[in-house]
Amino acid sequence: MAELEQRWQQLRGYYEGFWATWLLHVGRELGLFGAMLKEPGRSADSLAQSLGYETDYVEVWCRAAHSYDFLQAADEGWRVAEGWEPLLAGTGAWGSTYVQLSNRVYETLEAVFRGRALPESSLNLRLHLAEGLKASYRWLWLEWAPHIPELQQKLLSSKRLIEFGCGFGLGLELLRQQYPHLELTGLEWDFDCAREAERATRAVVVVGLPEETSYRNRFDLAVFHRALALCQDPEVALRKALDSLRKGGVLVIASESELQTENQQTLRLRLGERFFYQMFHSNHALRSIALDEIEGWLTGWGMRRIHRDDEPIGGSPGLVMAKN
Repeated sequence: MAELEQRWQQLRGYYEGFWATWLLHVGRELGLFGAMLKEPGRSADSLAQSLGYETDYVEVWCRAAHSYDFLQAADEGWRVAEGWEPLLAGTGAWGSTYVQLSNRVYETLEAVFRGRALPESSLNLRLHLAEGLKASYRWLWLEWAPHIPELQQKLLSSKRLIEFGCGFGLGLELLRQQYPHLELTGLEWDFDCAREAERATRAVVVVGLPEETSYRNRFDLAVFHRALALCQDPEVALRKALDSLRKGGVLVIASESELQTENQQTLRLRLGERFFYQMFHSNHALRSIALDEIEGWLTGWGMRRIHRDDEPIGGSPGLVMAKN
């Protein structure tokens, strides 16, 4: 009975997480969080009237969000609980991404498991992930990088940057806006993604694999953002990235691939992501690369660590290395 009780409590926790994701998604998607941040203390009726929603639905959302500590009671109304505001706009976007992925997975569930469904195209997968990826890039370049002085200085003083596995250009577009002096190049192995990236960002986007690039001593900065685990041979891809850098160049790796961790919560999160990516893509989505392994390769090739963050708040594990 003790074991049954333990499993029951565990199962309840998983159900709670499911509903928390939906409450987060609804609050962001329908503008409820945003309205409360602009004017704290509003009642459910006031929120409903201003946004054009039914009061009953807004009321039950407020009560449920309060039970999950998203909201706090304030006089006769509600306000966003302390500590949530900086997370809602950024990391909270993954809540909406997970909901959209869940809907898509449900549509093709049996066909995928029976091997009758074709893998989702790389472009479609990234479109499904777009909102979360945008938030991830914003966190990387607007929140994380500015707190690493050597990296920030490099971004401000450099001329050329390449992103390996640039997708359809979300990261390149943000970099173009924040650092307009940079000459941006993207490398993308999917033709449709590369074409869209070039159209959207006006950067130079090359179709090809990181493992097959021939750049040497050309770039001041090189980036892998949630792309290294998708490479056919990550070690070779990193070696090619190192070759592409000038002396003193900086390599930035934001990786979602860390599965070798003692943190059970992090492990569940990463494996859950892998399960969903596998549903859309192919078996390489299950590849795991530990930061220790990545840094070991780079250090062995003579690179120097600038910064490493294994479990940052709001983003993916990150590693910044310099070419001596």
